[in-house]
Amino acid sequence: MAGIVASILLFWGLGEKYLWQDEANTAVLATRILRFGRPLAYDGVNLLTIDHFVGEDVVNIEKRTADPNLSVRYYVDHGAYKADTAWTFHPWGQFFVAAASFKILGQTTLAARLPFALAGLATILLLYRLVRAHCRSDSMAWIAAVLLIGNSYWILHSRQCRYYSLSSLFLILTLTAYMRWQSGARWGATTFVVCAWAWFQVDYGTVWPVFGVLSLDACWTNRRNPWRTLCAGVVLGAMIAPFTVFYHLTGRASVQGGGSSRDPNYRYWFSVLNMNEYVVPLLVVTAAAALLVWRWKTISAAERRLMAIASGIICALSLWVPTITSDAYLRYIIMAAPIGSLLSAWLLVRGCNGRTAYAWVGAAVLILTPWLRMPLQVLNPPASWYVINKTATNWMYKGELVRLLTEVFNPPPDPNRMVVEWLRQNTQPTDEILVNYEDTPLMFYLPNPIRGGIEAFRVEDDAKKPPDILVIRRSVAFVHWNIFAREINRYRWSVAPVGAPDVVWGNNPDPMGDAQEFASANRIIVARRTESGTTRGVVFGNAQE
Repeated sequence: MAGIVASILLFWGLGEKYLWQDEANTAVLATRILRFGRPLAYDGVNLLTIDHFVGEDVVNIEKRTADPNLSVRYYVDHGAYKADTAWTFHPWGQFFVAAASFKILGQTTLAARLPFALAGLATILLLYRLVRAHCRSDSMAWIAAVLLIGNSYWILHSRQCRYYSLSSLFLILTLTAYMRWQSGARWGATTFVVCAWAWFQVDYGTVWPVFGVLSLDACWTNRRNPWRTLCAGVVLGAMIAPFTVFYHLTGRASVQGGGSSRDPNYRYWFSVLNMNEYVVPLLVVTAAAALLVWRWKTISAAERRLMAIASGIICALSLWVPTITSDAYLRYIIMAAPIGSLLSAWLLVRGCNGRTAYAWVGAAVLILTPWLRMPLQVLNPPASWYVINKTATNWMYKGELVRLLTEVFNPPPDPNRMVVEWLRQNTQPTDEILVNYEDTPLMFYLPNPIRGGIEAFRVEDDAKKPPDILVIRRSVAFVHWNIFAREINRYRWSVAPVGAPDVVWGNNPDPMGDAQEFASANRIIVARRTESGTTRGVVFGNAQE
């Protein structure tokens, strides 16, 4: 039954909503693997960047917006790509997974998301096996799997064409392989090294704190025979080392966000808050640690090790992620949700001394209500943007459950689908489209040259041809509006009645996406350049939508 529910939540309507900006980044780079053999940021027409407005150098941006070669050189010089524009900001694993799916199924929305949803389903099954194998409890294994299925934001992220579910999958695979290795299983060390290396290839940011926790456990467990740990560590390090150089990891520093996100205290607090709200409540982690100490001598060595490692992973990620990331997004820690489910299931079953009915009641409380995560909010209330999020304002039930069911079975209007379908029907492949944000989905779905985006690529490159089509979201604050305004005001535009809601993001799976009001939003401006259209300044003035 749990597998059926998981499959419905992961696969139902998977191809209905079009890819949003982050998903399309993965999909476009995957298509370029099929064309060029590697994920190139620039294909000679359209440019992908890391989409970080604060990191943009505005000193000479006017020159870059009119010259594509200067733009490409700027990002190469700043270490965003290799000299041939091969992408290095993320490891290539997710791109090859998507490329394989496109090769088999064609370049569709469903093909883009399907392998990642399958990875999510595999994670649930492997979590069940991991818990059952090392804790010797069917009820605990079932509860862990059900808790993960009931994690709304983990499901939403697993439905994305992005590395999140792959990272969760390889986290569980790596932990499973590690436990087999430490139990003396045949080829245990080899399996662990392979799984850990593969995980690095899909998420090279999250692996380090987990490697650290596993290293500490291995060194302590094998302190009388350190060579066993040292050999595996050396082999894994030698396999990873060339890629740390290739991806520029040794000299990379995170580009911090704007406003309060520049404050490390803000990032650490919100990392803990996200962990508490959507991965595992801090109260559960604390109680599990206390119960582990109390029951240390009465449970098996494998169970002790697994729970100690799980607790260590949650603590290490809470400190590591805000140290290396640019902001406090849930997407940076959601891959740890299986570990949170594991800890919670263990606490419920062992805390209830095998009374399965009580453990299931506790699981229902964790899935349906926010009660166990509320103490942290009382100690330090969330910031204003977080309170706006509807998932944080209801104390009787988790608001994100409503969002999950809505997104899966009755999603709100999809601005990206509405815009793309209009463009498909009303443009020629040679028409140049000027767009201020959600530019990457247009690159995936359309053959047109795409100008603009956060990096303002070719916004003012009119030497050969001015833009033919305008797509503007006025809800977006993190673009170079002065550049767009200058270009838009050079021409006259005729606004088309597309009717797409002007919200910042399309299918954004983070809690911030829940704060978007689709019904009351303005409309995205889609316009065609014309000789006798509305007056200049259509974006900022009085265009009838």
